[in-house]
Amino acid sequence: MKIYFEEFKDEIDILIEFLTSDTWKFYGTPNPKPERIRASYENQHYTGDDCKTFWVIIDKDTKVGMIRIYDLQDGDPLFDIRILSKYKGMRIGTITVKWLVDYVFNNFSEKERIEANTRQDNYAMRCVFHKCGFVKEAHYRKAWVGQDGKPYDAIGYGITREDWRNEKVTPVNWNDFKC
Repeated sequence: MKIYFEEFKDEIDILIEFLTSDTWKFYGTPNPKPERIRASYENQHYTGDDCKTFWVIIDKDTKVGMIRIYDLQDGDPLFDIRILSKYKGMRIGTITVKWLVDYVFNNFSEKERIEANTRQDNYAMRCVFHKCGFVKEAHYRKAWVGQDGKPYDAIGYGITREDWRNEKVTPVNWNDFKC
């Protein structure tokens, strides 16, 4: 299976169709409404100087996912990845995140790190981070309230340019402070 990445180009109707065609369990809004997607688009949530969105495509024309990179102008970039449910478990997420890391570090020379967050119970995404060289850097207890109203722990991950360039993983020293 060959995976392609194509930059989003004002395809708002296709974006709405894509985002409303599945349930996004680990997101604050698992079933976004078309009006909300359109308003986010108009507020440059998907395109603009500070963010870029790419389609994840297989078989040259089947859109199976999307990845949005944001905070490109200030701070450390973060990203949002969505793979349609029926394509999960096929390594598409891992390939996409590796592509994203290469894209950011090859095109934004001033960026020294990329950050990401997920819910603690999103084990598939946590495995993707691990496979892509990200390091667990934070654990926020009961910091992510799900659609069900239940608070979940949030986990913060990061990858540095240095680790990416040297193809290594530098763990966080969790025991750097003693009282």
